[in-house]
Amino acid sequence: MTTLSIHARPRHAQPGLARIAAAVLSATVFTCLCQQAEAQRYIANAAPDSAEGQFIELINLQSDDAQKLALLEQFAQRFPKHQAISWAYEQLQLSAFEAGQWDKVLTFGEKLEQLHPDDVETATLHMKAAASKGDKTTAKLWSDYVQRIAQRVLESPPPKDPEQLEEWKKRIAIASQYAAQDEYAIYKKAIDSGDPRQKIKLLDELLKRNPDTQYLPQALVIYLNAYRALGDNRNAVLYAERILKSDHNNEDALLIAAESYARSGSATDKVVAYSSRLIDLMKTKSKPAIVRQEDWDKKKAFYTGSAYWMIGNVHINQNRFAQADSSLRAALPLLRQSEQSAASILFYLGWANYKMENFAEAVRFYKQCMAFRTQFQEQAAKNLNVIRTEQGIQ
Repeated sequence: MTTLSIHARPRHAQPGLARIAAAVLSATVFTCLCQQAEAQRYIANAAPDSAEGQFIELINLQSDDAQKLALLEQFAQRFPKHQAISWAYEQLQLSAFEAGQWDKVLTFGEKLEQLHPDDVETATLHMKAAASKGDKTTAKLWSDYVQRIAQRVLESPPPKDPEQLEEWKKRIAIASQYAAQDEYAIYKKAIDSGDPRQKIKLLDELLKRNPDTQYLPQALVIYLNAYRALGDNRNAVLYAERILKSDHNNEDALLIAAESYARSGSATDKVVAYSSRLIDLMKTKSKPAIVRQEDWDKKKAFYTGSAYWMIGNVHINQNRFAQADSSLRAALPLLRQSEQSAASILFYLGWANYKMENFAEAVRFYKQCMAFRTQFQEQAAKNLNVIRTEQGIQ
């Protein structure tokens, strides 16, 4: 004798729902910090009657830039140990940078960096010169060096001398800007990458550099969606739970955590709790300013419908058919745009109503389910025939 079955296929797994991109991320655009500083960092101190002082005076008297640069190079060759040598190298590097003479930028900058290993501005010009030459390897080396300089400065203790303290504060401010710029560059690459594995790799690098980066909340969401895209359910739920510890009302984390537990068939209490919280949240949460109203409406419908569907699925598995019927009816109009989702909901509504002996409703739902060409169609037809045979309902 043919019997009614809840399964569309033998050992049927929970039907999947169509996915909508969850993370709406925003990024602050930083002003480029690599522009030439207006104020020179090194000064030309020398006794006026000394050979060095007279040479510096001669340089300053020049109105012709080419002649001035030639004299600066002569000064560097004649007085390589004088305290004003940093001033000379700085002038030469900046002039070469303005002229697009990238090899000279690197040459003079290396000499200056040897004298001042924590000079982040010089290192940045190195990085930009190498990039302009198309030398990606050297540019990456200097980029890493800039980050190390900034980190050393940020970790340095404040000096006790008041004059040195003011200079230290200036260096801290500059280092903070460079560190922030570097973090943003990595974060932006992670956002723009279409490869989930590359996203994870970039974010690993970002958090290695600064575990407390200002982009940590957004980074956790990117991690979550990257692992989800890779089908790594274990890591996806780990990041979802991590997000929810600090942001109880993160709709993306609530959805993914609930879906992960529902898919694995574990922690059904969390499936219901997270789904219920998600339903309440989406009723009141305001549309983010950067999101179009149309997109926000679609997201609200999908998230709310998915939450109702997961609650209904838990109730079905626990043979609580009245509660399942209520949740699945709420899910249906919100997920109708997906044939797969609609068919699965209709199929289980048919089953719930059959178990409650609402046979007319069961027939109605199974008929609607059969209209969709999904894996539920064949079993819905069989179940419908059983009800018609048992109850004589057409």
